[in-house]
Amino acid sequence: MYTRMIRKYILSLILLCLPMVSLLAANAEDTAARLVALGLENVRVTEKGDEVVFAAFESTSYRGTFRGAAVGIEELGRLYPNVNTFKVLLMENQMPQMSLTATRTDGKWNVKGDYDYSEVELATRYNKQNNSSSAKIDITAYPMFTWMNHLKDTPCEYVVSIAPTVEASLWKGNRITLQAIIPVSYHVESIKSATYVRIGIADIAQDITSRNGKWQATLAGGFFYFDRLGVDLRLAYHATRNLTIGTEVSYTGEAIMNEGHYDISAPDKFSFLGKADFYEPYTGLQAQLTGGRFVFGDYGARLDISRHLSDYTIGVYGILTGGENNAGFHFAIPLGPKKQMRKGTVRVKLPEYFDWEYLMRSYYKYYLEQMGKYIETRPDENRSAHYWQPVHVAQYAQKILNGEIK
Repeated sequence: MYTRMIRKYILSLILLCLPMVSLLAANAEDTAARLVALGLENVRVTEKGDEVVFAAFESTSYRGTFRGAAVGIEELGRLYPNVNTFKVLLMENQMPQMSLTATRTDGKWNVKGDYDYSEVELATRYNKQNNSSSAKIDITAYPMFTWMNHLKDTPCEYVVSIAPTVEASLWKGNRITLQAIIPVSYHVESIKSATYVRIGIADIAQDITSRNGKWQATLAGGFFYFDRLGVDLRLAYHATRNLTIGTEVSYTGEAIMNEGHYDISAPDKFSFLGKADFYEPYTGLQAQLTGGRFVFGDYGARLDISRHLSDYTIGVYGILTGGENNAGFHFAIPLGPKKQMRKGTVRVKLPEYFDWEYLMRSYYKYYLEQMGKYIETRPDENRSAHYWQPVHVAQYAQKILNGEIK
């Protein structure tokens, strides 16, 4: 008799739990659908009861690295009003970059960032991925402007160009970039190749990261800026949340457009650079020290000090190389809108940022021997786009969530 009662009791518990399990699964599915509707890609969602919600996604529709993160967390908070902790994995080209832990207390958000994304990646690994970014194509027209004042008989040399660019990612960590540079207006004598339609970047790159996010490597091959053709390898170790150290090695030859055809030389320039990057959260200052052998064989060092102000980055730098010194400033400012949805396979968009660098001295030995040059493997290689610094991303995601900035 008691055995029969126990069986009935167990059966009743099972029947009661089944609707709860199916409800949780439906909630996770509905949540993923809501995040996709907001323009997020590669979305995976899982729940741990009513304590924590885990989510992984890529925010290609939103400017910068923190804005899409804030949009995703805000939606998770709305869909799960009784949950106070949300752990999010942020990706780029389907490759994990960092994690955020967002906690909500009395309607106030607190967000922490870390390079270690292993907990969220493990929690969401086997969940269904929604809205894959694989093989989706972005077509972007980058504006380019070069201005030089270094000739005695010419007041100013300039080149204004437009650079239509096709970008895609075919598999996890992959990036393909094809860019043509088309001169629109120019008055230049010293760089004849700048007056021709030519290749800006035509490369394929692969990113890999360690399981705990501490190590990251990028290998790229093809045409790069500064008329270089070859391979470039970058390694980075995230020593702390604020400090990253790394190295870059490249082996390239020359590929210069000359009267309608390319003059290409075999790879003969070997460069290697050590790097240290530190982010100071209270002032938003980023200090980056680079030293070693630059692209054209000169040995030296470069120090950049940049200030991050939401979507804006401004900075100054100094170079000492080959016995020559130089200095200047750079900036990256928003150009496109905050949100550019990617619907379907092909998206035509504006660049997220316009970036420019001014060099104080561009003449004599420094200019003629092309000192202080380093490889650029993507068209928007600046300190705002693709800036996956966890403290910085967490700071500004928190400000958006708390209504301090838009």
